[in-house]
Amino acid sequence: MAEPSTRERIKAINRAIVAEEKRLRARHRWLAHQDALGLAAFVGSLLAMAAIAGGYLAGALPWWAPVLLIGLPVSILHELEHDLIHNQYFKGRERIQALMFHVIWWSKLNASPWYRRVVHLRHHRRSGQPDDAEERMIGLGLRPGWFRVLIAIHPIFAYPVLASIKRADPKFHVMWGIRKSAPQFVTFALVLFLQPPLHLLDALAPGWLPAGLVHLLDALMVLWVAPNVIRQGCLALVSSYCHYYGDIPEGDVFYQNQILDHPLLWPMQLYCFNFGSTHIVHHFVVQQPFYLRQMVAEAAHAEMLRQGVRRNDFGVIARANRWGPRAAA
Repeated sequence: MAEPSTRERIKAINRAIVAEEKRLRARHRWLAHQDALGLAAFVGSLLAMAAIAGGYLAGALPWWAPVLLIGLPVSILHELEHDLIHNQYFKGRERIQALMFHVIWWSKLNASPWYRRVVHLRHHRRSGQPDDAEERMIGLGLRPGWFRVLIAIHPIFAYPVLASIKRADPKFHVMWGIRKSAPQFVTFALVLFLQPPLHLLDALAPGWLPAGLVHLLDALMVLWVAPNVIRQGCLALVSSYCHYYGDIPEGDVFYQNQILDHPLLWPMQLYCFNFGSTHIVHHFVVQQPFYLRQMVAEAAHAEMLRQGVRRNDFGVIARANRWGPRAAA
């Protein structure tokens, strides 16, 4: 529950966001076609991925181009998955939602969207607390270092924090999440850990390995795994550092986030659809699609700053996400 000192500030921010949304919807009637917009973003992202992959497989693009480019449309798919978790598209049409979930899930090679729905909705209730599993599994509350970077890359590296989350929340379903996501996790791990040594072995001893196997692993790394390492790493670092942890009041949205929109972050923001700038908007007003959050962000930020919301607080890195000066124990 919000503290008395922040209650009015939260109301003012909520009013500003809702008022800007109403203004935009009145001005842009096409915003009413939410299902069509979500479907267009979904199909457009898949077509972009196919075009980039086709260019690489046809020899028109060097290997580094898809590694850098494919993560961009996948970042849109991630936003769509998040919106589907909040039932923003095709409400009541579970088969369409399930189809979109499955395609996005395999595109990302990450956790099951059905598992994500559970931990994400809990994140909104418990943001910044020891049982906030969603953010803690990508590094929230950890000191800066190599593990903080590694855990940002993929959930398979989150094992060391799972016991701590389980202690904070005995109902945390660790094994259910692992079982649901096993095909994607295994695929990701096999390519990530097999492709580099086998590629090197093939370079040192040509012909020792089947050429088809080497080419397949190379293609899977370039078109699937490496782009998601970059995309997920950028998303997780931006997401975890725009949240506060540990010393904030329970349920007080004012203390849960900051605005991260420094120009130096733009390379990372590209791979998470400007998440650092707009995620705080989502915490204040949940039921908005991702593109609308971008559209209301300027007005929302103006009111947030008037009310004392933090912006580009990079000290949060050294403080291990604490609001105050105390570092993690």
